[in-house]
Amino acid sequence: TVIAYSVPVGGAVDLSVYDVCGRKVATLVSSEERGAGRHEAVWDGTNDDGELVASGVYFSRLTALGETLSSKMVLLK
Repeated sequence: TVIAYSVPVGGAVDLSVYDVCGRKVATLVSSEERGAGRHEAVWDGTNDDGELVASGVYFSRLTALGETLSSKMVLLK
């Protein structure tokens, strides 16, 4: 899954994937500096330990510039 996002000005970005219970499953971007513009991160359906996660509903959470945006995803195998 490719998660596309854009930031209006450069700064630190965090992007993680959470399950429906709110547990962090995977960290895709961790406090990395990103320039203004469009960016992409890839989630391959694994957790931070490299194990495949179950099919189901997940949420991506992007934090940048003091704001947080969430987006719902469905993982089907």
